[in-house]
Amino acid sequence: MMPTRGLACPVMVPSSIDWERDYSKLTAADLAKMSDEQLATVDPLAMNLIVAKGVPSLADLDIRHYQDIVDGWVLDLNRRCLPQWEPHFHQSPQDWENDIRYFRLGMVCQYLDLEVGIQYNQHQRDVSRILYTNPSDVFLNGVLDTREGTCGNLAALHVAMGWRMGWPVSLACVVSHYILRFDDGEVIYNIEATQAGHGGFKSDPDDYLIREKKLPAIAITSGSDLRAVRPCEMLGIFISLRARHLQDLGKQQNREDLMLASEADWLLARQLFPTNRAIYKHQMVISTMRGDHLFVENEAGHPNTFGLLLDEIASRRGRNQIVVQQESTLPNSKIIDELFSSIEVRL
Repeated sequence: MMPTRGLACPVMVPSSIDWERDYSKLTAADLAKMSDEQLATVDPLAMNLIVAKGVPSLADLDIRHYQDIVDGWVLDLNRRCLPQWEPHFHQSPQDWENDIRYFRLGMVCQYLDLEVGIQYNQHQRDVSRILYTNPSDVFLNGVLDTREGTCGNLAALHVAMGWRMGWPVSLACVVSHYILRFDDGEVIYNIEATQAGHGGFKSDPDDYLIREKKLPAIAITSGSDLRAVRPCEMLGIFISLRARHLQDLGKQQNREDLMLASEADWLLARQLFPTNRAIYKHQMVISTMRGDHLFVENEAGHPNTFGLLLDEIASRRGRNQIVVQQESTLPNSKIIDELFSSIEVRL
């Protein structure tokens, strides 16, 4: 049965976070060794930029500089804006679900839109296919430097703001799109981070997202989509963005070696977030390319030999399956390109 809502997954909120912590020496590999409880004490902005520093062109990022920017925004929001704006909630709480939490989430969106001037990347808004060859398009340094971003870094910015406010917020996946999800065990709100520049605030209920994005039930019950992700899974998402960047560089430059080099990050991302469907699809394509280099055609282990395994799995599950065997007439490069097109991650 199609679920009518996503999974409740209250956000892990640590008792305290050391906001003055020095992250300059940490690497993504260091973070990957931490438990969920340990990662929950790591500033998500720092987590994002630690992963970003693994990209050679971003190796010299000053994490403290970017933390100071967002710290300043939160201070301004709390001292100047919320005291002016919250009386509007008390005048008409019915416009805000009768919930001050919902109102404050909306005010963060309004602040980033109207006070800071954050917008969606204008060069990517209406395109049907994107290659993220510029890593700043998916990491937080990009949106903080230019005030333009994508769902990859805009949703992360909302998480960084929310954690500084002490709120139970995290990322959530909707197919290959990222949103902010508030889940405190009592209520759940979804916040569309890419509305910046268009009024700022948009909150869609689960039912709408399931219907609009055509989410199959298994996308939810598997733990992939429409729930607040745990800290280790958020790290996996950030590492998948780094993998995506390297993969896309390889596609742009027609360099298979770069595409294959992204496999390490895809595999690490899957280790951290094994139930994520978008990460799984990308990793499987890259690993299939890798398998073509490791085995001769039709040797056990070559990607084309796994069809028999899939038939066996289907048979054991009692599925009725018609197997059609035909030789492809498409060149290998075109097959690979079409595979990537079918799983294109839209940020």
